[in-house]
Amino acid sequence: MSRFGRRAMPGLLFFCAVPAGFAGSSSIGMVLTNGSFQLDQSKVWGSATLFDGSTIETNVSSSQLRLNSGVSLRLAAATRARVYESRLVLERGIGQLESSKYRIEASSLRVEAAGPGATARVQLAGEKRVVVAARDGAVRVSNSEGVLIARLDSGHEMTFQPQESGATVTKISGILALKDGKFILIDRVTNVTMQLEGTGLEAEVGNLVEVTGTVDSGGPTVPGASQLINVTSIKRLTKSSHAAAAGAGAGAAGGGAAAAAGGLSTGATVAIVGGVAAAGTLGGLAAAHDLPGQGGSPSSTSR
Repeated sequence: MSRFGRRAMPGLLFFCAVPAGFAGSSSIGMVLTNGSFQLDQSKVWGSATLFDGSTIETNVSSSQLRLNSGVSLRLAAATRARVYESRLVLERGIGQLESSKYRIEASSLRVEAAGPGATARVQLAGEKRVVVAARDGAVRVSNSEGVLIARLDSGHEMTFQPQESGATVTKISGILALKDGKFILIDRVTNVTMQLEGTGLEAEVGNLVEVTGTVDSGGPTVPGASQLINVTSIKRLTKSSHAAAAGAGAGAAGGGAAAAAGGLSTGATVAIVGGVAAAGTLGGLAAAHDLPGQGGSPSSTSR
């Protein structure tokens, strides 16, 4: 071996660390940090090659993930996740998605950026509790079956708690409206459109109402609706003349109550959609400029 070859090899091994268990597999990208992290139970400094199914555990610094597909992600300090070519499964801590056409999975939820330029932040906050924030642009949240359960606008965040397996009850509130002869309601907590069927709906069109029901497996026929709900009870909250203003005010008040009460508490305005309870929160996940440990991490890299 030439003298040049002997000198170059150590540097190559440092920048392209490859876990032994993935030898021979195709790389899906790179992970970088200013410091050390665990990659598939091996301690690594600086950077390493990622393979489909790699497990990353950050230490005191955040890590940046750059996939060959162009997807960019970041893991905060003290975070563990398993990364795949099409998704990242968050197991602890906070993950940030900076690309569309990819998703972060946490508990039973799927979080995606709604379009190019959007940034989604996802935090596992205790047992089966997930906080999702739209840092830049809109974010979509779906349940394990891919049913849309929430749309978050930029700067907003929401706390989610999946219900017991098999739960089918839906609880939503908003202005009841007619569209092409069908009843619809845009939930004031999750911003998701539902199609409704049941008795007593005609008398409440234009009113702010609270609806309880069950999901109809037949699915919605109104374009843009997430689910078809068979209404079992409907409660008027405000009459039509003031419904729009009351709905906006109640939604904002509900978010504040949720934050003050610490998320999904009895004091919050809570929706149950697709087997998941959701409440608006006013927290630091959406507002924070950096993630924990991000200050010392590289902002970009080339592949």
